[in-house]
Amino acid sequence: MIKVLHVCTECYPAAKAGGMGDVVGALPRYSKKQGVDASVVIPKYRMPWFETREFERVFSGSFQLGYETVAFFVERLKSKDLPFPFYCVDIPGKFDRGSIYLDTDGEGYRDEIPRNISFQRSVLDWLASQPEQFDIVHCHDHMTGLIPFFMSHGKDYSALSGTPTFFTIHNAAYRGMIHWENVRLLPEYAYEHGGLLDWDNHIHSLASALRCSWGFSTVSPSYLSEIRNSPENISWIYHNEKEKSVGIINGIDNEMWDPKTDDLLPFNYKKGWDKFKYQNKHFLCSEYNFDESKPIITFIGRLAHQKGADILTYTIDQYLSQSDALNFVVLGSGNLSIENNILKLQSHYSANVKALIMYNEKVAHELYGGSDFIVMPSRFEPCGLNQMFAMRYGTIPIVHSTGGLIDTVEDIDQGGTGIRFDDANVGSLLFAFERARKLFEDTNAFRAVRRKCVRKNFSWDKSMKLYAEEYSKLLKIKR
Repeated sequence: MIKVLHVCTECYPAAKAGGMGDVVGALPRYSKKQGVDASVVIPKYRMPWFETREFERVFSGSFQLGYETVAFFVERLKSKDLPFPFYCVDIPGKFDRGSIYLDTDGEGYRDEIPRNISFQRSVLDWLASQPEQFDIVHCHDHMTGLIPFFMSHGKDYSALSGTPTFFTIHNAAYRGMIHWENVRLLPEYAYEHGGLLDWDNHIHSLASALRCSWGFSTVSPSYLSEIRNSPENISWIYHNEKEKSVGIINGIDNEMWDPKTDDLLPFNYKKGWDKFKYQNKHFLCSEYNFDESKPIITFIGRLAHQKGADILTYTIDQYLSQSDALNFVVLGSGNLSIENNILKLQSHYSANVKALIMYNEKVAHELYGGSDFIVMPSRFEPCGLNQMFAMRYGTIPIVHSTGGLIDTVEDIDQGGTGIRFDDANVGSLLFAFERARKLFEDTNAFRAVRRKCVRKNFSWDKSMKLYAEEYSKLLKIKR
């Protein structure tokens, strides 16, 4: 067995803010089939999941963070809630808060830089105390991006220099850029290698991880191609480190997302997809006072620029100002301006729009089960999971042709499972909505596409096999 430690700031079900939490919570579950014994370490938050479970302390330490002495404690989950070893790092004053990233005002924590550095330093100190406990350290996104550098060049971590590191980019838009005035917060390192920390005149967590990790991945092949060929200067690094990069599409947990057993659904799948979809759509229409003869198009996710939520609101307004042939449900929260615009749409088109300004897991499952279409107008999408959840439940995706959406959704005109549009703008999305309406009205064609959706297999098994192959390659590298 290859012993791998996943280092991240999220892991479902303990703490999740987005798709990264799902990924880090799923990879270890599917690892052992591929000869990988995986563990996870994340910060310890003051959140309900942590407060209802018992942990045992396995390591404690402290370090100087500038002028501050920071104490930390590595704890292991004692109960069998998770099918893999789960560790968390308790850093009093840094992570013992009720949110992963956002303060009470909805903005990021002002001390994000010392928090992230504290977590990484704690993990490094713990690993250095027992350098043989893991064969590979797998880091996730910029919040852990300095670990590969310090494992190779940190003065206190020479025992880790021969341990391979792997780095996964879940969203390359977040880079962890730190002003050089904060260098005093870092551990000591060999200064002749300091250039590996620098990019754009900052300590650049993402750029450093790309250069110092032994291998790295994105969460879809198309996203890797997009960021490698972007006009930004960091694309040079992606090209320069091309030989050690790979795009691996995320999977989904087919046991958790199973319409036959999902206890969050009003009705489970029993005797055919037509009945399953009819029962769950009937439930939605009763809840939201929709006309059942019209298709329901649903958006689930962050109301953010990246997700194209602003494009969606303008497009819904344009469409319903001319036709009432479609119903829309929007479930999510985020940008206050976008939230207000969606609430205005509900007020203006009360028979056709339901605004659910929140995130609710049960409601999300109900929407996957009962909707006819799910829309994802993301300007960029490293992978996307919603389109996979939707197809698993017989809901047809309408997606912008970008990133992982390209890799998972082929257009119906090419015999695929969804409707794709090439430009992230109102005109293209309007045309996609009209295509969806016409498909819905052609009952036989609509049901045929739905059957193709539910036959797709996005299980983690295939993706985990690819990760295992990358791990095996790293262990053969001599440094």
